[in-house]
Amino acid sequence: MNFIESFNSAIKSLKGNRARSFLTMLGIIIGISSVITMSAIGKGGQKNITGKLKENGYGKFTVYADMKDENFRWKYLFEDEMIEKLKATNKFKNISPKITQRIYSKIKDRFEIVWLTVATPEYQKIDKVNFLYGRDFISFEYNSGEKIVIIDNITAKDIFGSPQNALGKNIRLALTRKDPEIDYRIVGVFENNFEDYVKAMGGKRIPRFARFPLSTYERLYDNASNYSSIVVESKDPSKASEDMAKMKNILENITGVSDLYEVKALSDGAASFDNILSTLNLFVTFVAGISLFVGGVGVMNIMLVSVIERTKEIGIRKAIGATNRDIMFQFLIESIILTGLGGVLGIILGFILGNIIGKIVNIPPLFSITSMVISLIVSMGIGIIFGVIPAKKAAELNPIEALRSE
Repeated sequence: MNFIESFNSAIKSLKGNRARSFLTMLGIIIGISSVITMSAIGKGGQKNITGKLKENGYGKFTVYADMKDENFRWKYLFEDEMIEKLKATNKFKNISPKITQRIYSKIKDRFEIVWLTVATPEYQKIDKVNFLYGRDFISFEYNSGEKIVIIDNITAKDIFGSPQNALGKNIRLALTRKDPEIDYRIVGVFENNFEDYVKAMGGKRIPRFARFPLSTYERLYDNASNYSSIVVESKDPSKASEDMAKMKNILENITGVSDLYEVKALSDGAASFDNILSTLNLFVTFVAGISLFVGGVGVMNIMLVSVIERTKEIGIRKAIGATNRDIMFQFLIESIILTGLGGVLGIILGFILGNIIGKIVNIPPLFSITSMVISLIVSMGIGIIFGVIPAKKAAELNPIEALRSE
């Protein structure tokens, strides 16, 4: 018996028991659709959460002086003159002082922490924010010392009811809880990229952010012109690692001291969180894949029942010349057709469910052709693995005993 005859015979047998064939496939359909759906939602959520964080840090790094080093002196901090020397090398796209400080604002009758970042024209290019309402600082505002600020949409919503209502209003900020609050006019509201990040980790307190121009900060809080760290953007993001080493060499030549400055890629934190989500996504997909194993056991069970029901048929086929190999091959083909068709239907169902669930949870699903192909191969592999035992049992039946069965 050739392949085509075996295939046609298998199809005819499956058509003869359509309801049972569908119920047998159901376990595979559920298993494959679960894997496709969970994988797509997991990858979509992972990209949605870490994509912006990684994008903002790609090709950028911070440089800071190690104050615990025995060779450290205050003169080795990043003064304006040193920053200008670094810019003059023309080896980097943007360089800016990096100042981050914790300040406070009264929100809903309680003082809450707001993370203040000091902005320069270069810093706004390096660490870009997505403005939802309003605008960025205008060029002259960086030097005017005007009491203006841009804040994140979460803070704007909690204080003013909606981000849009915050524009043109004043927000009261204080350096400490005991210091007097100072009014700052809001000129822009930007997206808080940490909202999805915090929710994914099960947290509720989303960090709040604000930005002042450097002149505003120095006028109100700090008149010093030296900084503990700077942030740098590479001309070619793919060569950030080389630029990090290059920056250390330049600083060593300027100061004459080696190993005093440390560098750190801005994308490191996002990359670490991305690895955590990847592991979690893999685990969830694996758990969903367990249902595939259960579906495979169902296939084997039904195929064993089929062997018992068709014992006389097997005996007749052997009596007219069918070999053990022919019998085994036919039952294997039946098993593969069941799981293969179940895999195709499972992929279709997984695609539909992924889109529906994605809309419900507001996460764009990210489907992978590779995962779909692998799922189909796995489902057909299950047909082979779990179909071998029933096929072998059918092939080994004694034709005389098979013909005597009722």
